[in-house]
Amino acid sequence: MTKISKIIIRDYKKLKLDKVINLTEVKLAEERLIDINSDFEKRLDKGGSDPSHKVYSLIQNLMSYFAEELSIHNEFTEYYEKVEVVENEYSPSFPPESPLSGSYFTYWAFCDMKFGRNKETINTILTDIGLEFNFDKLIMKGLLNLNLTCMRFYRHLGFENDLIVLKDILTDRTFRCLCISNYKGEKNEIWYIRIAPNLDNVYDYSITLTTPYIIINYSENAWLNFFNRQGIEKKEIDYEKRYSDFMKDNSDYKYWHNYIMDGYVNYRPNCIYLTGIPDIKGSKPHELGNEFM
Repeated sequence: MTKISKIIIRDYKKLKLDKVINLTEVKLAEERLIDINSDFEKRLDKGGSDPSHKVYSLIQNLMSYFAEELSIHNEFTEYYEKVEVVENEYSPSFPPESPLSGSYFTYWAFCDMKFGRNKETINTILTDIGLEFNFDKLIMKGLLNLNLTCMRFYRHLGFENDLIVLKDILTDRTFRCLCISNYKGEKNEIWYIRIAPNLDNVYDYSITLTTPYIIINYSENAWLNFFNRQGIEKKEIDYEKRYSDFMKDNSDYKYWHNYIMDGYVNYRPNCIYLTGIPDIKGSKPHELGNEFM
């Protein structure tokens, strides 16, 4: 069956996406990335924003506009029905309204929510269009990076200079991260978060794309045991793919949304606290039908 992206490529000019991409903003961000190649400490501008994060934010806005324009296509009925269910049931925003944060929901909707026979996402469709019509290289790099991201579990290992060192609990890979919400955290905390590589060509650090969910009262081992029960055992053949699929393309598309709602405990302006393990009944404060307060 024809990929949805091929159908949209045919209609690309009608969508007028080229009028929406603000190349001036992209160019300014690109100039900042070149500038920080010579001085790592200058990577934050006066407003405290990382230039890579600015580019990801621009791409997020582009994906949002793109998704709206595609609502006229029948091929997107499945997508809109599922996204509408999530919006109605969980009211994504931020505590105290809802623990399902806007950043979490947006990246899930655009980068993880697969639909159609070929299991495409808004991100992959827009990437195919970008390849066809020669989008700006920085935008394409950002789109491709985002396609590889998903929410994952990390253990806080401490700090390296002003960066937070996070270790993926399944793959053991470590990432030196700049947390955009300005939450620093403490060593050995378990974070549930989405991160992406920065976009400059010299310094190796990652950007947090979502407000961090901090898991309290449950250690790294508790989560490793959880994944073992799901048939995802560390170091087994293809465990990394099964881990990624479980986090990014779970057969129950509301699985992780429900965990966040059920496990919500408290929040600060720069982080949200959860507790419990998805498959352990009684471990999550809101799992017994209590309304989120």
